[in-house]
Amino acid sequence: MRSIRFISIAGLLLLAACSSTRRPNGANFTKAINQYLAKHGESCTMIVRQFPIDVPQSEQREQYGIGLKLAALEQVGLVHSNDTMAVIHGLLEPLQGSTPPQPVKRYELTPEGKKYLRETPGPLEQTSAFCYGQKSVNSIVKWTEPATAGAYSQTEVTYTYRIVDPASWAERPEVQQVFSDIRTTIAGASKATEVAGLQLTNKGWEVPDQ
Repeated sequence: MRSIRFISIAGLLLLAACSSTRRPNGANFTKAINQYLAKHGESCTMIVRQFPIDVPQSEQREQYGIGLKLAALEQVGLVHSNDTMAVIHGLLEPLQGSTPPQPVKRYELTPEGKKYLRETPGPLEQTSAFCYGQKSVNSIVKWTEPATAGAYSQTEVTYTYRIVDPASWAERPEVQQVFSDIRTTIAGASKATEVAGLQLTNKGWEVPDQ
């Protein structure tokens, strides 16, 4: 009789544990969003061009150009440069004829820079980005009442995030001065809100991969 009671209690505890993962609460939503952010939550700053990057003299001091950004990345050891000659292809070059070589500063990745660079296919060419931290849930702000849509119960969860162990170079003032997106992200972590759509599966709440 005692063994039957033990089996019954164990079964009830197991059922309670399974059902707890299906409850709409902050702990379950935090776990689900963090699992998604572990795959898709890198914080990165875009570098549209591919390395090596040639910057002509006319672009090296432009306030919002790539020259100042690459110079800052050189100061923190992610790229290095040398002066050389190169042909810079412009959009109107087919109409204007061939362009002669001109002085440029050529930037190439250092071994340290390669650790942080990510390349993804773009519509015309690959896009480069330097990634400097991983997002993680800081707090759950609110969620909508779960509602059935199709085969799943769904909800929208609003949360704040933090940057886990940001790269030291991303916190350097010379980088934050020219990379406003890095400055804003790091300064706004735990304050800015994001929204995630969650759905209830047989394994609990999940953020579907897009």
